[in-house]
Amino acid sequence: MEQRFPELNVDLSFEQEFQMRVMEEQVSAMSLQEARELLLQASRLLMMKDNVIRSLVKRAARS
Repeated sequence: MEQRFPELNVDLSFEQEFQMRVMEEQVSAMSLQEARELLLQASRLLMMKDNVIRSLVKRAARS
């Protein structure tokens, strides 16, 4: 079963670009250990987000 999706916009909004600048400044002031911990936390959150999306897609497919 092939699903077609409209083109997805992956560009960052102006607000997201600003948030990235703020994050860049914060990370540059962190120690290496703090940056590693932040990276691990961000990776975990991205995996959790993937799981939520996967679950929602499965639920929608059953409907």
